[in-house]
Amino acid sequence: MQMMNNPRYSIETLMVTVLLIIFSIIIAVLIFRGSSSYQNTISSKETDENIRIALSFIDMKIKQNDIANRISVDEYDEFGKVLTIAYGGEEDGLYSYIYHKGGALYECYTDMPLDHSLSGKVVDVDDISMALSDELLTITVTSKGKSLTKKSAIRSIYEVVYGEE
Repeated sequence: MQMMNNPRYSIETLMVTVLLIIFSIIIAVLIFRGSSSYQNTISSKETDENIRIALSFIDMKIKQNDIANRISVDEYDEFGKVLTIAYGGEEDGLYSYIYHKGGALYECYTDMPLDHSLSGKVVDVDDISMALSDELLTITVTSKGKSLTKKSAIRSIYEVVYGEE
């Protein structure tokens, strides 16, 4: 009982309490900073991943369907520039329209003209620009201030005929 009335005991208790409060505040600040840093890192990685997915998707479509006079970039009033792939063989008469609208990359696979209601969302990106000149397709994908450009050679712009001289 005597210890509780001792002023030294009160000062020690107060100092320990103050140190615990300071320690708790420092821990809370570190947790908050770590959390926001983690969220920024995840957001940046997701942006990079979405850009790569968009470019990879378009590149794979081109590689799978690089047939003479089947790939073009067309201008549509509602959608802007649209990559159009006309299929042949068993899929003759079918088209893939790849375009950007409302913050996402879409593909419309149909035998009719381009219709957004028939399209499937591929990935979220802010903008896509496409240009086809000679045998080079240039695609730039932008998302959250980052952009990446891919140039793909369209080998089939000129029809190749084998066996003739």
